[in-house]
Amino acid sequence: MAKTINSNNVSPKAFVGVVLAMFVVIVFFMSIRTVDVGHIGIVTSFGKIVGETLEPGLHIVAPWRKVVPLDCRVQRTEERTPCYSQDLQQVTSDVTILTVLTKERAVSIYSTVGLQYLEQIKPRVFEILKQCVAKYEAEKIIENRQKIRDEVLEACRKRLVEMVDVQDVVISNFDFSEEYEQAIERKQVALQDSLRAENELKKAKIEAEQAIETARGEAEAIKVRGEAMQQNPGVAQLEAIKKWDGKSPQTVVLQGSDASNVPVIFPIK
Repeated sequence: MAKTINSNNVSPKAFVGVVLAMFVVIVFFMSIRTVDVGHIGIVTSFGKIVGETLEPGLHIVAPWRKVVPLDCRVQRTEERTPCYSQDLQQVTSDVTILTVLTKERAVSIYSTVGLQYLEQIKPRVFEILKQCVAKYEAEKIIENRQKIRDEVLEACRKRLVEMVDVQDVVISNFDFSEEYEQAIERKQVALQDSLRAENELKKAKIEAEQAIETARGEAEAIKVRGEAMQQNPGVAQLEAIKKWDGKSPQTVVLQGSDASNVPVIFPIK
């Protein structure tokens, strides 16, 4: 016959022991905290930061303490911001900022800025970008894109060294106002027309010089042939032979016998 357990038979000490054991188990499980990979845990007690930062993994923390995770992976922040060139032309650029929060700065950032520290970083980066862009005239910005990016990156690393590590700054685009782009297009067309006209002028000048040299050469050749004919009448006969087409002449020219000495042309039948 089964025995009935009477609660009156349980001693107070045993009951207290069971309660304490359960309390310890509950407290133990409440004290287990997890910090995910790529994060750092900040331990606070009633709003005050206490202890060291926690690395990723399992940790035992007093139940009345809170673990605030901070993401230490590369943070990518993208923004489109307007700037002004040295000649006061508006330039809109797409900027990407890559930053990393380090363990050494985590406590300081959380205590002074909080979890929204990236919102404090963006205005500073954009201010630096505007300062760097303002050094260049609008038409020089595109060709100096890499130089501007290097200047922005160097300045960001110096100014934000107390907050985060700036891994990179990417400037993916520079957009100008529609009016300015049209003005640039007109300027390029005018420049091309000017270059085309200059090339045509150079070509005409060269052709004129060539024509002059050709005429000078022909005149010199005629002069030489004339002098040769005067010195040697046989040269004239030689030139006539060279020009003969092999056909019998249809006329003959005889020197006139009268006082006028005019040549007389007779047909040959």
